[in-house]
Amino acid sequence: MKVLLAGANSYIGTHLIPLLLEKGHDVVCLVRDKNHFLNHHLNAYAVTVLGGDLLRHQSIDPLPDDIDAACYLINTYTQTSEFSALAALSAQNFMEVIAQTKCKQVITLSDINDKASGNSRLNVEDILRSGEPALTVLNTSMIVGHGSASLEMFNTLISKTPIVIPRTWIKTRIQPIATCDVLDYIDACLLNERTFNKKFDIAGPEVLTFKQMMLIYVALHATSKPDIVILPFLTSHLSSNLRNTLTPLSFPEAQRLIENLKHDCICRENSIREIIKVPCITFKQAAKNEHETSGGRNLQNIPLVKSN
Repeated sequence: MKVLLAGANSYIGTHLIPLLLEKGHDVVCLVRDKNHFLNHHLNAYAVTVLGGDLLRHQSIDPLPDDIDAACYLINTYTQTSEFSALAALSAQNFMEVIAQTKCKQVITLSDINDKASGNSRLNVEDILRSGEPALTVLNTSMIVGHGSASLEMFNTLISKTPIVIPRTWIKTRIQPIATCDVLDYIDACLLNERTFNKKFDIAGPEVLTFKQMMLIYVALHATSKPDIVILPFLTSHLSSNLRNTLTPLSFPEAQRLIENLKHDCICRENSIREIIKVPCITFKQAAKNEHETSGGRNLQNIPLVKSN
């Protein structure tokens, strides 16, 4: 199968490449800066690399016409009118170039909690749904794995004493999912006709409060029992500090995590479990070993780069 990745430099895109190669697929990566990609990815020379900025249609290299499926992993999470317009333009240009191929399916990720991404994300989904390929949308909650925004945030929070967190996060209920399980869901959806033109919630096996997750992470990784200070609200200083230290993640990915922590993020439906069987691991398992593997994949050895 020939699979196109738009957003190959995103967190999930970066980790998806070795899985697709392991499965024997031909992988085509669409990136803005080909040299940057070739210099920062271990698997860069095992894939076809095409240049193109989805905000500038004329810059996009011609796609192979025998594309079977595509993953649209472009970040569209920041809610501003200007960013929403750019997100829509990116999706529209993507659909115009993918229409020149034989692509049968487009897979994209969204949020279980649509309050965080709002109309911008829903508008992008409508654009992706407007073309000939069938659209599969996978809604996720907090993604946990090596280099993920969530674990970068927990590392940042416990790196200083006392741990400072806002009160509004304490009771937020979350159904986290491991990075390796997100990858397995995407792989299982590829050209799976039972997933065509459908939207699914995907998450791990447990619902935890943010406080429970923090205590689990502290028990696993803190060298000593830290003091915890609860702020009455999320201060601009804490929010800015978290966004700035969530490297190697992009600003939209960091912003998405912070926004999602204001609301419960729990599966509203579980219909995908009737179609795809993924034995999802727990938050503790995903957080205990950031190099957690799935199907022989070592996520820690995959280089992370900022979204391109």
